Order: sequence, then structure tokens, then C-alpha cells
Amino acid sequence: MSDKDRKCTDPDLERFFKENRDMVERLFREEKDLLKNVFEEEKARAEELLEEQKKRAKDATQGVVNMLTDPDVQRHFTAMGIEFMMGINALMKAAPIPDSVRDMADKAEEARKNASEGIRKAGFECGTGSKPASPEKIEIKSVPKKKSKPPVKSDVAADTKTYD
Repeated sequence: MSDKDRKCTDPDLERFFKENRDMVERLFREEKDLLKNVFEEEKARAEELLEEQKKRAKDATQGVVNMLTDPDVQRHFTAMGIEFMMGINALMKAAPIPDSVRDMADKAEEARKNASEGIRKAGFECGTGSKPASPEKIEIKSVPKKKSKPPVKSDVAADTKTYD
């Protein structure tokens, strides 16, 4: 607000505020309190909605996890994967491809057979109703990281100057 605007005040308005200062302050205080109460109520309502949405999201996530970790679903997906690999293998054998690719398909078939046998031994054959074997502990040996060689400085980099 410029100085000119400050000087242009209505004398009646000024007099009103001077005479009714207590009432104006009370009205502003009541308005402030009212806004504060509305804000607090809306904040509480928003927090309740947030908690409700969190619960819904958690329930939905748990439902998806339960669905995907269901043993029956896992058995079918495992069987489906094996069938898919068998189909790809048959496609590779029927395709006009070089012998090196056929050798790769044969190796994939051998790996599939080994995986199928392992799954059968673990009791995951579809429709058997047998429980899976207990988990087997696998020891993982850490491999030390190879030390990387420091970067070689080129002659160009050595000859350059930096300016501050």
C-alpha cells in the first residue's frame, strides 16, 4: 500500500473503528476461532479418510499376495511354465533353424526335464495333493570383489590447466 493510499481514509470509517474497536476485535477473534474449529474438524475428517484408505489398500494388497502365494495357484503356474517351455522347444525343433540353435533347444529341453524331475521330487505335481518337501538349506559363498584398476591418465588430461 502506498503512502497516498494510507492518507486517503474515510473519516467515518476511522471513527467507527475507534468507537467499536472491542466489537471489531471480538468479531475477528470469533471468525478466527470458527475457522480454526472448521480446520481442525476437516483435518480430523481427512485423517479418518486417510486411515480408511490405508486399510483398504492394505486389505487389497493382502488379497493379491494371498492369491499369488496360494499353493494351488503356484502348482498351476509351475505346470503352465513347464508346458510353455515344452511348446517353445517343439517350435524350435520344427523351425528351419541352424544346428547351433537346435543344440540350444536340446539343452533347454534337458534343463526342463531336470526341473520337472526336481519339482516332482519336491511334491509339486499337479493334482497329487501331496505337500511340498521341507525347504533345503542352500549355502551361498560370497565371492570377493575384484579390485578395479585406477583410471589411466591420458597425456591430454595431464597437460590441461584448470582456471578458478
